[in-house]
This record gives sequence, structure tokens and C-alpha cells, in this order.
Amino acid sequence: MVGVVAVILSAGVSPARKLSDAVLTITEGGTYTGNWASQDPNVPVILVATAEPVIIENSSLTGPGNLIQAAVDHTKITVRNCRGTGVNPNVPGRTVGRFLTAEVFDSIVIENNAIEQTAGIYLLTFGGDPKGDTTIRVISNLVHNIDGRHSDGAGGYQGDKDLVQFLQLDQVQHVSHVEIAWNQVTNDPGNSAVEDNISIYQSSGVAGSPIRIHDNFIEGAYPADPHSTEYSGGGIMLGDGNADTPETASGYVVAFNNQVINTTNYGIAVASGQHTSMHHNRIVSTGVLPDGTPVPAQNVGAYVWDLNGKRAKVPKGFAANGGYSNRVGWMKDGKRNDWYVPNASSWKDNIRWPGAITAVTVDGEHEFRQKKLKRERVTVGPS
Repeated sequence: MVGVVAVILSAGVSPARKLSDAVLTITEGGTYTGNWASQDPNVPVILVATAEPVIIENSSLTGPGNLIQAAVDHTKITVRNCRGTGVNPNVPGRTVGRFLTAEVFDSIVIENNAIEQTAGIYLLTFGGDPKGDTTIRVISNLVHNIDGRHSDGAGGYQGDKDLVQFLQLDQVQHVSHVEIAWNQVTNDPGNSAVEDNISIYQSSGVAGSPIRIHDNFIEGAYPADPHSTEYSGGGIMLGDGNADTPETASGYVVAFNNQVINTTNYGIAVASGQHTSMHHNRIVSTGVLPDGTPVPAQNVGAYVWDLNGKRAKVPKGFAANGGYSNRVGWMKDGKRNDWYVPNASSWKDNIRWPGAITAVTVDGEHEFRQKKLKRERVTVGPS
């Protein structure tokens, strides 16, 4: 369907998410293809107002607000082979919208899209069958500049930012068959503002089917001002949030075969939760910006650290987290700071990247990635 605008249904629409209009409002299941653009940050490009399965494919979406937004509970949305572009909302203090945002959803599949200058993907609370074959799949997307900067209202940006991510799972708990793989995310300093590129926040898989984060290529994570001394984000956060019970904490997450390059603060980390592992990842940073100046907020390549002190407060609140066979070379203030693992249950066979960590090292990681994609016959972005 091209240029079709439907009338939003009132039944089942969450008041907190109900909007008066959208460029395209989908009220029945089906496959939708077209080119749509919004000029208003309060008007999403596509509003999904049905619990029937919806496929959005081979489409172009542009706008200053959310590009795809779920308006009802139990949505089942697939987005593939689309191009999504965010634009400056030109409202003081306002950020560009998400590529996709959904709450209390039953399934989300986001595959082979090109995503440019958006606030990424936000998924809050799973409402479907937690043992279903299709729950969450975010695969082979080509992503450039996740941006939480506040607009100055005149075509530029202020210094402040919202906390946004390429992908955040928020309170998505005890769900099987979650896969986040083969995505390529690049953030440029001074033209982006991402917190964690991938954030597992009080979210969990299950013992037999952990959340699988693998074969992603992530380069760059910066505050709105890359020269700022304060920054809480980074590459891949495998466990985050100050949960009151082990049941609501992050857990059963595994990250493997990822490449994380030049992300400010950290590369891959576990700050909370249980039964989380990182292995066979390549984590590297020169510790400097493209102009050669040191990154002021730089920290450590990998860490496993009970940030909220849950080991003492909640039984099994931080347990069985560790890693093995990772290759790490991380520069901070001209010195190596590869890992910090005071609370790891196991940390073995990890390799300190040999030699100096320079721009040549980073170039080698790009070559490694291209050879890997060719060998595995993987296409990233729209096919």
C-alpha cells in the first residue's frame, strides 16, 4: 500500500500511546510497502494499531518523530528491507524519534534494514508466548549514527542528550529465542549521541535459550560532546538495572563473536544480573578521537562488576557472570586497560591484544569483518 492513511481504532489503544494522527495508521494485518514521510515530530510515520501480524517491507520512512510506533498491546511486527531516516525535529530540547518503539508486544522481527540518524529501537515488556519460535529477532541491520542529541530549534543541536540505544530490551523477561546478530552499527563523534549501543536492561532469556548477541560489528559510542569527561554508555551492556529480585533482574544472556571498536567508556560489560557470559569477542580501542586527542571519558575494554552491590543485598542477585577467550586491547590515557572483572565467577583464556593499538589495528578489524561476511555469505542492510 502506498500513501494510504487509515483511521485509528479506539479499542485496545493505550491512552499513553494514543496519537491523533499518523502518516499511515495500520488497523489490520497484512503486508505494507511504500514511501512515507512525516514533517511533524509529534506524528509518527507509521502507527501500528492492530494486534494482527503486520509486515512492513521494501519501504522508505523519513521523519523527525518515531518512524514506526506500536499503538496497541500484543503487536506482531516485522520490518525488513526498509530504509529509515531521522531528521532534526527543530524543536528546542527535542530529540529525533525511534526507528521502532513497542510496548507489551508479542513478536518483533527487524531484518536487513538501513537505519540512519534515529534514536534506535526500544522494546518494553514482552506480552506473547515466551516459548514461541518467533519472539525477538534483530538481524543484519546497517545502522549509522544513533542520536539522542537535543535539537536547538534552528537546525543544530544543544549539548544535552536523551539516553538512547541502537537496541534496548527493557523488562523483557524470561523469553526464549531472542537473537541480536550480524548488525553493523557505526556512530560518528560529533554527529551522534548513543548510550549503550545494545542494552539488556532488566531483561532475560531462559536457561535453555539465552538471549544470543553475536557477530555484531559496533564502532563508536560517544556523548553529545565527544570531549566530555562524563559518559555512561558504551558497546554492549549484557546486564543492567537495579532489580529488587533475581526474577526481575537481567540474566541468561550470551555475547559471542562480536567486534566492538572505539566505543567510549567500555566495550562489553556486565553490571547486574546473573548467568551471563561473553566469549570469543574482539574488543579494541585506540583511546583517541579521529583528531588524535585522548577520549576523556575512556574506561575499560570489558568488565564484570556488581555495580549495585546486589551480591550482598539480594540472594543470587549477581551470580554466574563471566567470560572466556575474548581478545581485548583497550587504551586509556595512553596505557592499556583491557579488563576489570572483580565480580566474575569465571574469567579464563582471555587474550590481551598483542602489540600497539593504533588506527592500523582498527583498519584490520574492518578487513576481518568483510572477510567474515563473505565467508558466511551474510548480507547486511537491505538486499
